[in-house]
Amino acid sequence: MTGCKSSGGAPKVLRYAFAPAAEELQSGNLRSDKMRDYLSRQLHMPVEVVRVEGYGPTIEAMRAHKVDMATFGSLSYIIAAQKAGAEAIAARGYPDGKIGGYRSEIAVPKNSPIHSIDDLKAHAKDLVFAFSDPASTSGNLYPRVGLMSQGIDPERDFKKVLFAGNHLETVMAVKSGKVDAGGFMVSAATRLVNTGKMAPDDIRVIWTSDLIPNSCYAVRKDLPEELKKDIQSALVDMPKRDPELAASLMGMYRSNVTGTVVVPVNDATYNGLRHYAAQVKDFKFVEGQ
Repeated sequence: MTGCKSSGGAPKVLRYAFAPAAEELQSGNLRSDKMRDYLSRQLHMPVEVVRVEGYGPTIEAMRAHKVDMATFGSLSYIIAAQKAGAEAIAARGYPDGKIGGYRSEIAVPKNSPIHSIDDLKAHAKDLVFAFSDPASTSGNLYPRVGLMSQGIDPERDFKKVLFAGNHLETVMAVKSGKVDAGGFMVSAATRLVNTGKMAPDDIRVIWTSDLIPNSCYAVRKDLPEELKKDIQSALVDMPKRDPELAASLMGMYRSNVTGTVVVPVNDATYNGLRHYAAQVKDFKFVEGQ
């Protein structure tokens, strides 16, 4: 990740960190190349795709002015806003302007004697529980608060708590019995079933979250206002300006991620999530895995 740092002025090259696979399950070099070319045409400036694995490194890259724009999961966004000066500008939503969402779930292996959260609580001291990425909304924050709402303090009550790395790895760890239970984004299991890597009944879901606000596109807050508005317009107007790319981007979301268009958002859109995160005392958002 190279390039001149900028503070308050327009960068010579817009560096875009494409969405980490850990939260939105987005992949494909072809898609990122098309996004690069589209943004370059719309903004009339060079655009470079920066590949950063995981939310922690992406946040650090933005903090160090090594990227100017990124896609963040909703929890990683509020961390990026606090630590790296990120500003949300667009997210998947509905024609009326409202943002959409997705869900988290907790599951156990199919042969597990655990059939409910009450069972999980009763046997917690003998169980290994896996979260996904530490900065993941659906793979850490929501299942964590879900457990706490049932009187389970993960680090205190479980035999062991670990981070599997990402959602797919968490599902596979549950399926294989490497862990006794795990929390992850619903679409991770759906993807593994659709690709033939597991059967629908290989895991048993025992808890599902409330709706989580969708991930967002965010830019460095200190970019020029005109450039930020141009980027936002390019994203929101993509169906008119490049219908093929817009359809491809919408198609990468799994069925549980709601919303049919990209809508403008701002930092306040995620204030509800901030209140949700505040329920976890001394929650360490970004740690080593």
